[in-house]
Amino acid sequence: MKRVQHEAVTRFGERGFDDVTVEEIADAAEVSPMSVYRWFGTKEALVIWDEFDPPILAAVAERVPGDGPLAAVRDALVDLLDHVYDRERAISLQRAQLIHHEPALMAAADRNGRLLRTALAELFVDRGRLATDEAEVAAAVAVTLLEVAIDAWQRDDGRRPLAAHLAEAFATHGRIRS
Repeated sequence: MKRVQHEAVTRFGERGFDDVTVEEIADAAEVSPMSVYRWFGTKEALVIWDEFDPPILAAVAERVPGDGPLAAVRDALVDLLDHVYDRERAISLQRAQLIHHEPALMAAADRNGRLLRTALAELFVDRGRLATDEAEVAAAVAVTLLEVAIDAWQRDDGRRPLAAHLAEAFATHGRIRS
């Protein structure tokens, strides 16, 4: 799946999202178009897909009872980003820049963010013993801060680490909340 995604992101970056077909991507990755559709489902998912949500949720679940929801998300993300995004920096940055510039990908990223928000809220209720409305607000804040950090990182062209942008977004939230 990573090889297919790499081929897709490279071609989308060179020629544009609309000018590349799934068949071309499959051919370049030496897999069948059916395999691409079976693994990803949609053309947008070729860019949106990543393997990070399950490890993020597991790391947050470990931290929530002691740290509280936002601190748990911040620390889990920073830790994960320090280990994973360093290896995947170039493709992750390309993906973020494609998403930022392509409306269909923005919409898919928004749907993915809502799924992450729902999963975090459920985790906060189960592990953090928050009421549902509190958990939903905490999850929405956490996902929004992640989105702000990713947007800043892609605008910065990845010069500063994503983890630094994330820590800054959470720190800014801490300073401005009333």
